[in-house]
Amino acid sequence: MIAGDVEISAEPPPPTQRELLDEGVALRRVGAFADAVGLLDRAAQLSGEVSDQVAYQQGVLAEVSEQWRVAITAYERVAERWPSSTTASDARFRRAYCLEELGEHKAAIRAVRALQRSGNWSDVDDRSMALQRGITELRAGRSRRGIRRILKALDSGTDERTWIRAKARLALVRAQLGAAASVRLKGDKKAAKRLKKRSQLISSAENQAIVMFNLSEPEFALEGLLLLGDAYVRLYEDMVSYPPPKSVPEEQHETYREVVLDKASILLTKAHARYDEGVRVATRTQWVGSVTDRLRVARDALAAQLAGDPVVAP
Repeated sequence: MIAGDVEISAEPPPPTQRELLDEGVALRRVGAFADAVGLLDRAAQLSGEVSDQVAYQQGVLAEVSEQWRVAITAYERVAERWPSSTTASDARFRRAYCLEELGEHKAAIRAVRALQRSGNWSDVDDRSMALQRGITELRAGRSRRGIRRILKALDSGTDERTWIRAKARLALVRAQLGAAASVRLKGDKKAAKRLKKRSQLISSAENQAIVMFNLSEPEFALEGLLLLGDAYVRLYEDMVSYPPPKSVPEEQHETYREVVLDKASILLTKAHARYDEGVRVATRTQWVGSVTDRLRVARDALAAQLAGDPVVAP
């Protein structure tokens, strides 16, 4: 519009609810949580066809920020206001996840069982519920049952719910690394076999992690890298603290320890690589949160150790 010699441009229309939602989700996915909160709050104040998705994404944002109670409240609100929507189904699944993260494993299992009994579900819903139930069983100590349920569900197909598949893979990584840590290096003759078994379990966890990374879910990928780094550090510490076999004369103990330190040092290098990869992934995706801080602290501490004087065995 032109008035005299002055050109006056029309004001751009305000963003729609859908536009605010899309931008808020995009910011959340790169870890810009504070900006995402503002956009989703603005979207929630508007009426439109995606109000259920806005409310759901507010829950997801609280969840990835580890505000579990806030997320549960948001998911319950979605399920109550839009009970028949696909968004409500996802909200119910993620509510069970938040209960599990709070350590309320029995409540999480009851929630999933209630969902499974509540009606006819699609194959995608059935798979999600089976994965969530298996994850919760693992966290509750029902390891064999949980692993079987997760593997069966993962083998049944794929869908767009990459977050639950990534979470299930992370649960398997955690279970395998937990099993590895439980293999104690003891007995002169059994120690070598136990070391091999422990290494194989860590390797299996690495394979699960690779599949998980390809699902492009940073939150779970970063946690997996942290767990792998910790597993390598723990194995290193167990190796260098293990006493020399009885067959090694006492005057050769120092030489034996030096050899073990030299061979075990590769484990610290692997641990540092996992921590560093996690920090780089967090930087690339602009992911913030406690897992990013823990990765950075672990990486820097280990870098200082590797750059310093040779580590002396306990």
